[in-house]
Amino acid sequence: MPRLHRTTEETRSLVAAAVVDFVARHGIAVWPEIPMEVILENAGVSRASAYRIWSGRSAFSAFALEQCLAGHAMATLGTDRALELARKAVEGETGGRDSRADSAARFIAFAADEELDILLGSIRWRAFVRFQAVALDAPTEELAELLDRIDAEDTGRVRAVYERVARAWGLESVSPAGTSPIAEAALLLARSAVARIVSGRDEARIRAAYIEGLSSLVKGAFRERPDGKIDLAELVG
Repeated sequence: MPRLHRTTEETRSLVAAAVVDFVARHGIAVWPEIPMEVILENAGVSRASAYRIWSGRSAFSAFALEQCLAGHAMATLGTDRALELARKAVEGETGGRDSRADSAARFIAFAADEELDILLGSIRWRAFVRFQAVALDAPTEELAELLDRIDAEDTGRVRAVYERVARAWGLESVSPAGTSPIAEAALLLARSAVARIVSGRDEARIRAAYIEGLSSLVKGAFRERPDGKIDLAELVG
């Protein structure tokens, strides 16, 4: 049987996929104890090939860490789908007679339900959630800094979403801190829900609690501007 001649990039891609698959399925006991031999076997990569790319276990573990962290920044709903859900939320169950805050909360509930499906279907996000659980239990100084940076990036993205929602529904934040508190709370709710579902807990119950929690969060965190109105163009602006 002829030997396979892979490029360095092909080998790295195979190992990256094997790392993500392993962590998403099995988690890890402690960091940085990634089972290098198991990963290489699953990837179909020999140790000789691996050591031509990574000088040793520490270099391999650093690469594995990058793969575990990469899943946190995956894209979720597209613009077109978000607008469809927004229009559905505005129509409402009462023929459009409910408050703008109720309508915005309904949109968040619709979007959260679909985004949860996307996240649960992403093996990269599952790997990130399982890795994060270990890292939070026993963080090194390096991991603590990485997790803080990721939290700041993710909170910024979520904050931007809620700012667009506020503009689109003519709302303003109740908190003097603006949308930062609701963004941090929403991110915590999302990560907790995914982590509990991934660990085998009752998905239907956790999903319902997550969506209801987000909806209540929106209703409590925003109030209607007196001069506000619904303008869904602001949602994608």
